[in-house]
Amino acid sequence: MSKIKNKKSLSPYLLVIISFLVVIIVGSFLLTTPFAQASGKWAFNLTYTAANGETIHVTYLDCLFTAVSATCVTGLCTFSQGIGNTLTLTGQIIVLIMIQIGGLGFITVLTFVVTLFKSKLQFKDRVFLSQALNATNFADVVKFVRKIVVISLICESIGFLLGLPVVFILYPDNIGKALWTSLFTSISAFNNAGFDTFGSTSLIADSTTILGTLKEGTTWAYYYYLSYIMVLIVVGGLSFLVILEVFSFKKSAKQFSAFTKIVLTTNAILLLSGWLIFYLTDGLFGSVKISVFDALFQSVTCRTAGFATFDQDTLSTAGRTMSCFLMFVGGSPLSTAGGIKTTTVFIVFVAIFSHLKGRRVVSFNREYSSNTILKGMTLMVIAILVISLAFVGVSTFERNNASVNTERAFFEVFSAFGTVGLTANLTPLLGVGSKIILCVLMFLGRLGPMTFFQVFKNNVEVGHFKYIEEDFLVG
Repeated sequence: MSKIKNKKSLSPYLLVIISFLVVIIVGSFLLTTPFAQASGKWAFNLTYTAANGETIHVTYLDCLFTAVSATCVTGLCTFSQGIGNTLTLTGQIIVLIMIQIGGLGFITVLTFVVTLFKSKLQFKDRVFLSQALNATNFADVVKFVRKIVVISLICESIGFLLGLPVVFILYPDNIGKALWTSLFTSISAFNNAGFDTFGSTSLIADSTTILGTLKEGTTWAYYYYLSYIMVLIVVGGLSFLVILEVFSFKKSAKQFSAFTKIVLTTNAILLLSGWLIFYLTDGLFGSVKISVFDALFQSVTCRTAGFATFDQDTLSTAGRTMSCFLMFVGGSPLSTAGGIKTTTVFIVFVAIFSHLKGRRVVSFNREYSSNTILKGMTLMVIAILVISLAFVGVSTFERNNASVNTERAFFEVFSAFGTVGLTANLTPLLGVGSKIILCVLMFLGRLGPMTFFQVFKNNVEVGHFKYIEEDFLVG
């Protein structure tokens, strides 16, 4: 922690940005090494023929893209055969480490490791760390960080154990691969990363995939496997603050804080409404006719997880629109999920309806400050602006690409900004410019646009005078 002391003037927000960049750069270089590539060669500009006869072309940009996607827990991948067939076990371990660091946040991991050997931190160190973590109680920030890490390890361990009965069915003759698959899936699902080791098909079950064979032969195992993945996704997308409060068992539901009530209520509404809309648009009236279970999984995975049980390119226009909305919202603050967060959408909608009715912004017996409302609206406007600019950029770069249309491009940029990882089979087909735009989107989406603005934000000016308020016509 002495290093942190020597850099007291360094903004905690800037340190978070720098720490993520360092992890990404180091990770991208490691992914180019022969130890990480299935070809056994350096992957700065590599072309080779895969076992299935497909010609594979891997560049440093592909490795950089994968590193950004893993560290920002997104799941988008430019490897046409997925990381399971393109990377070795070493390469997959590198990806998993980046997922773990990205899900928890580098500062969280650093604080946990440092405090294992140093029980007490000075007051200024605690304030610094609380700012970096966006925690409200700097006095207990170290204890809070330890709880975050412990909760993550417990959830991932439980997920690993729950997945064992299924992976042993998938790989009965390869215990090592079965154990690795369960561990990788558990960590990836809890951190809402969306990466898997099954290849380019994700969790799609058809005649050509291993999960398709499982679904046909052992139906219960298939639905059990996807169900526990959904649970991990939902828990990871909840705030660690909510998890601590709910599982402390010291309060009844009525005694929960307003924050916990907002997070639980908003999550429930989004998941249930998404489930219903997906089943109506793509189950009852869609061309593919997805099942009730697939509709539920789609509602869950759109909350920044990125796993897919069916081809996203077959979604109806209404289904894609709902997917983009859920990806835009994402999970909750202080969780492993991305997006603008459930609390942002909650405060914006409550403020709008309260204004239309001429009432104060009140819910759950609490009134919310104008600062909170303004922050939520600012974040939403900035997010919409960033996505719009990214869409224009991708459309411009891919104007001669026959595979890119408006719907697919919109879906891709929403997925990247929300750190979701769903794709309409577009990511590997994009050009250099579009891939760089998606990298920036994933980075912005994971850290949040407000983090970057905080770096350049000046201290609040305190004057001895006040300007006269002025009202003018709006709308």
